[in-house]
Order: sequence, then structure tokens, then C-alpha cells
Amino acid sequence: MLENWLMPQLNEDSSDYIFQQDGSPAQYKDVRGYLNRNLPQRWIGRTGKEDDALMLWPPRSPDLTPCEFFFWGFVKDTVFVPPLPANLQIFVTVSPLL
Repeated sequence: MLENWLMPQLNEDSSDYIFQQDGSPAQYKDVRGYLNRNLPQRWIGRTGKEDDALMLWPPRSPDLTPCEFFFWGFVKDTVFVPPLPANLQIFVTVSPLL
């Protein structure tokens, strides 16, 4: 996907960008190799000794992937909301802490 779809799209729009890689273990070696060959000194992310990255960045950093962290937090908050009590009397009766 990176080689066949994303990079042609990015290069069509502009050649002045920096690519951020989150360092996912599943694609770590393959993606780093591709980025080293095609975007030397134009990518940041989890790096190895021979990488030609602009900057080292911790894997799965919330600063690097804010949209992903926002999205999964939103989904979690939406899915795992306990039912709220209809009135205060039910809550006082059910709650063993009060």
C-alpha cells in the first residue's frame, strides 16, 4: 500500500513533506528499508542503526499518532459506557459503597 498507493499520491501533490512511521512491529524492517531508499532524511519513526531517518521517534507514541489515539479512545468511551441510573434512588439502593 505504501509503495503502490500512498507514495505516488504524496509525490503527485508535493515533494516537500516528512513521513511519520509509527514503528509497528509487523512492518518494521520492510517499511524502514523502503523509507531509507525512497525518503532518505525525510522520515521520522522507530529506527535501527543503519537507518537514514530525519529523527528517531518512539514507537506507538501518542505524539506521533494522535488521530489513532483519539479514535480508539472515542470508540472505547462510546462502547463501554455503563447504563446510567434513571434516578438517584436506584443508584443509592444498588451501590454498596454508599
